[in-house]
Amino acid sequence: MYEPLTDPAAKAAANQYFDDLIALVDPAAVLPQLRPVLEDLRFETLNHAGMLRTQNHLRGFLWGLMVAGTLTPAQMSEMSQRLDRGRDAGWL
Repeated sequence: MYEPLTDPAAKAAANQYFDDLIALVDPAAVLPQLRPVLEDLRFETLNHAGMLRTQNHLRGFLWGLMVAGTLTPAQMSEMSQRLDRGRDAGWL
């Protein structure tokens, strides 16, 4: 079983990632179904640290946002690289 994040810096980095993603893809809060999905992913990230499935789900979600035109390829690449750095830093 995976454990929740306990390191304050890791928690802050994970929360910052999701806050930045929400601000990037829906700054005007016009996509009502987006926020609950991202909050579920945030919960999973914070409470089941190290679960590769979460990283894969997020990466697929980013691809979907890019295909839908919500993220540019450059934005998707940057957010994907941040996922990799999060995995290396231990918050994902």
